[in-house]
Amino acid sequence: MLNIQTKQEGNASVLSVKGKINFEVTAQLRGAIKDLIAAQQPNLLVINLEGTSFIDSSGLGLLVAARSSADKNGSRLHICCISPQVKKVFDQTNLTNYFSIFATEQDALRV
Repeated sequence: MLNIQTKQEGNASVLSVKGKINFEVTAQLRGAIKDLIAAQQPNLLVINLEGTSFIDSSGLGLLVAARSSADKNGSRLHICCISPQVKKVFDQTNLTNYFSIFATEQDALRV
């Protein structure tokens, strides 16, 4: 099970995820992202993966879908604080260039 926390930072919403993102929890994460966007309609959605130790293809697919949805709604999606093991998965799937990835949450919020 994932631990998902959300907060508002001005016109931005931050969703912090702790745990392993795999097929078993993608529905939970998808619901949290959908609910946050519907309730807040942020100009910027920051997904903080600092507490995420693992992500599989279903989790990556969910993030790609979230980015596509944000683009269609005229908002932006930033990802921050990814661990070396999660970054390796992004690199191997060539998604590092697809997402705006930042070292810190503050950097993700500044842009």
